[in-house]
Amino acid sequence: MKINFNQAIKNIKGEVVKDLTLKSVSVEALLATFEDERSLSGEEKVKRFVLATRIESNSNDMDFKVEDVAKIKQLIGKGYGPLVVGQAWEMLEGKLE
Repeated sequence: MKINFNQAIKNIKGEVVKDLTLKSVSVEALLATFEDERSLSGEEKVKRFVLATRIESNSNDMDFKVEDVAKIKQLIGKGYGPLVVGQAWEMLEGKLE
């Protein structure tokens, strides 16, 4: 599945929020440690790090496995409010560009 991580997140009025992109929220969510994940395995942390590095280092449309997209959606859902989650999920599902 191809995803453009350079898409901008907008406020409720449709105005671009400075420095907030699908890339930035995805990378931050992948690198975060959430309260319910205190016992997260080292292996899972490395997987998230590798995925975050891949997203951060590439600016073009990138191909991702469905399970990677699901993980990104899950973590964005944990780390952000409805405005960001709604847009990010639609972007990750190819419904918003």
